[in-house]
Amino acid sequence: MKVLVVSNGFPPRGKWGTEFYTKELVTGLVARGHEVSVLHPDRTGGESRYTLQATQENGVPVYLLHNPGDPRKSFEDSYSNPEVERVFENLLKRIQPDLVHFTYLLWGLSARLPVVAREVGVPAVVTLTDYGLLCHRGQMFDWRLRRCFGPHPPEVCARCIREPSRFDDTPARLVARRAAVRTLAAVGGLGVVVATEQLARREGVVREALEAADHMIAPTEVLAETFLQWGVRGEKLSRLVYSLDDTPLHSARRPPEGAQVNFGFLGQFTPHKGLGTLLAAVERMEHRLPESVEPWELRLFGAPAGNRHRRFADTLFARDRGPRVRVLGSFEPEEAPGVLAELSAIVIPSEWDENAPLTALQARAAGIPVVASNVRGIAEVIEHGVHGLLFEPGDDEGLADAMRAIILHRMVRIEDPGLPLELGEHLDRVEEIYRSVL
Repeated sequence: MKVLVVSNGFPPRGKWGTEFYTKELVTGLVARGHEVSVLHPDRTGGESRYTLQATQENGVPVYLLHNPGDPRKSFEDSYSNPEVERVFENLLKRIQPDLVHFTYLLWGLSARLPVVAREVGVPAVVTLTDYGLLCHRGQMFDWRLRRCFGPHPPEVCARCIREPSRFDDTPARLVARRAAVRTLAAVGGLGVVVATEQLARREGVVREALEAADHMIAPTEVLAETFLQWGVRGEKLSRLVYSLDDTPLHSARRPPEGAQVNFGFLGQFTPHKGLGTLLAAVERMEHRLPESVEPWELRLFGAPAGNRHRRFADTLFARDRGPRVRVLGSFEPEEAPGVLAELSAIVIPSEWDENAPLTALQARAAGIPVVASNVRGIAEVIEHGVHGLLFEPGDDEGLADAMRAIILHRMVRIEDPGLPLELGEHLDRVEEIYRSVL
């Protein structure tokens, strides 16, 4: 079968999350004899905008669609880009795949790409990797830094997009910015801030795109329910949890030596990832027994996000967090087994729904206990008391209690680790979906 996979990135240009899953999917399909190529945007600005560059990664043909970010672009360009669609259409006609599989449609791409594929006569499968098609922010996590349980009507979402959060600027500038955006919104936005009509048009484009797709895959039940409630037809949607090749993680199954307990946080330093709750739990633990005298530390692997919430990390680390908290930065995906081997537990304190995060799946495959917030996208793949411990999102005391249980060795390496679905079974299901749309 000849398959074109379209994503927001592919290693080495994009290494985690969706990009990591895309690599696992492509590698698995190639190993089964399929002829697979990849298209993804290159946001670096190395070539002229909308240039298509052909290259290879580990024998896989990769097409780089050069489309660097531009702060001057219109809101419409963030979800619908005719030039991207033109390049995509020409590529389809040139390489003539049997099927195109989208693992993302935004961030340098265009939500209308399934419509283009239908017009060319190529069946399309879409994996729904987050809420991005329904929520411009991607996580249903609003400007007040709370789960919004959307999607909501366009007028509600428009306000969330244009309103700065408390971490977007200094307090004085926030007052001025909020006054400005509210004044502009009252007169239709004037093309400067997002207005209700623009969100309504975005919703229309996404509905057209998902109607054009032949089939969709939701990695979690919570994501499936959200898209079904929004209007996606049930007969076009399958539930299929992510999977990955866990062979490299076998080396991390032996617990680290020594008495010290090492907790690890892997992810962006952003509000929706719950880092504030984690540091509040650490502070609580420093002032109570037995945690305050037991040997343990927290290792933070990641970096601040740019643009929105850009002051979040600086605010959290404005004061010394003590010797137990170590900020170690990001690491390469191939280093993950070595990093995990030194950890006693992974902490995922997310405050949005999540979507079977790959960090949780990697930890589970390595047998490492996962201390995580009890949001549905995590609870579907991490069972409390079996693969780790769950606490209520935003509850720093509950998180501290769960970390105490790890420190006291009430939960250690899992003896029989595994994944919710092994990679071979996952690929079987993907191939079944491909055959059904063909």
